[in-house]
Amino acid sequence: MRIALVATGSRGDAQPLVVLGDELSRRGHQVVLGVSPNLVPFGDKAGLTTFPVGPDSQQFLESPDGQRWLAAGDVMALTQALGKIVHDNAALLDADTLRVCDGADLIVTGSLSEHRAACVAEAHGVPLVCLHYAPMRPTGAYPNMLITTGRLPRRRNLATHSMFQRLYWRSMAQDINTFRAGLGLAPVSTPTATRLAAVGTLELQAYHSALVPDLGDYPPHRPIIGFLAPDHELRERLGELEVDPETDAWLTDGEPPVFVGFGSMPVTDPVATLDMITTVADRVGTRVLVGAGWSRFGQHQAQGDRVRVATGVLNYDRVLSRCRVAVHHGGSGTVAASVAAGIPTFVCSLVADNPFWGARVEQLGIGVHERFADLDQDRLETGLRRAMHPEVITRSRAIGDTVRADTGAAGRAADLIESKLPD
Repeated sequence: MRIALVATGSRGDAQPLVVLGDELSRRGHQVVLGVSPNLVPFGDKAGLTTFPVGPDSQQFLESPDGQRWLAAGDVMALTQALGKIVHDNAALLDADTLRVCDGADLIVTGSLSEHRAACVAEAHGVPLVCLHYAPMRPTGAYPNMLITTGRLPRRRNLATHSMFQRLYWRSMAQDINTFRAGLGLAPVSTPTATRLAAVGTLELQAYHSALVPDLGDYPPHRPIIGFLAPDHELRERLGELEVDPETDAWLTDGEPPVFVGFGSMPVTDPVATLDMITTVADRVGTRVLVGAGWSRFGQHQAQGDRVRVATGVLNYDRVLSRCRVAVHHGGSGTVAASVAAGIPTFVCSLVADNPFWGARVEQLGIGVHERFADLDQDRLETGLRRAMHPEVITRSRAIGDTVRADTGAAGRAADLIESKLPD
C-alpha cells in the first residue's frame, strides 16, 4: 500500500514520522514523506522518498524576528507570525501537500499539517491518521498547552481547549476553505479537530504513559503508543550512530557532565549564554557538554576545561546516558531521550509543547522547569542543584527504566495504521 506521511515544522515534528515511515517501509509499504525543505536530506538519509512541504522552518527560526520571539517566550507573537507565514505560503502548502499525498491509500499527518491533510483525505476518500506529540485534544486532565500549563479544574481545562480550537480555526478558515474549494469540497465552519473527532479519526498519542498516564476522557481512537525514537539501524542510516572521537574521549576522561542543548531552537545570544553556562559550571563544580544544535554555539570557543561544545547532531542514546542532568528546551523528542536515559531533566521552555513537558517533569519529580526567557545565572544554578537532589535522581532512574524498556512504539503505531488500510 502507498502511505503518505506529512509534517511541517522542525526536526522534532519530522523525526517521529521518519521513525514510523521506516517501520512501515520495512513492512513492505510504499512510503512517501513530506517535510519542511530544510529537512528533506534527513528523510533521504533514512531511505524514504522525501518531498519538501511549505517554507523552510530553519530559516524562520533563525531569522531575527523568529529568534527574538522564541527567546522572549512570546507565544502570541510567535503564533501570529507563524500564521502569517502559513497564509503567505498557502498556495505552496496546498500544492506540496497534494504532491506528497497523490495516490496514497492512507495519509498520516503531524499536527501542523493536519488541516490540509484532512481535506485531501476527505476529497480522495482515504483514511487519515493523526500523530500528536503531546495531549492536543480537549481533556479535563490538562489545559491547552498554548494557553497555560497551570493547574485548573477539569471544566476550565476543557474550556481552554475549546477556546484555542476556535481561535486557531478562525486564523486559517479562509485558506482551508479555499483549498477545499479547489478539491471540490464544500466549505466548513467547524474546526478541523471537531470534524475529525466527529468521525472517530485515529489520533496516535506519541508519548509514554509513564509521563502522561491514561487521560481517562480520551476515547479509544486516541491511544497512547509511546515515544517514537530511532533504533540502532535507523541511526546508522542517518549517520548519527557514533559519537565523534574527541567528544567520546572527553566524556570518558572525567566525571559525568551536565548536558545543555536546545536542538532546533536557535539561541539569540550564544556568547552570553555560553558565558552563563561556564560561570554556573564553575559555581556548581560540574563539567558541561553543550550540544550546538541549530544555534551558533559551535562558532564560539568555551572558556576553561569544564565546558565543551559539540557540533552536529548528537546520538542522545549514547551521550545522555553518560551525563548527570539534561538541560534543554523541552521538545517531546528531547524529553523522551533524557527521560529514557534515566537522568533528571531541566526544561528551559520556549514555545509549543515545551512548557507542557516542563510542567510534567516537575510534577513527576524528575526534573525542573524554567522559562528560557527568565533564565539567568542564579536560576540556572538553582535549577541544576534542584535537579541533582538525590530524590530527583532516584525518581528519574525509575521512570527511565520504564520508558527505556518499552521499545514497541513504532510497531504499535504501524499495527494501528495497517488496521485502517483499505482491504
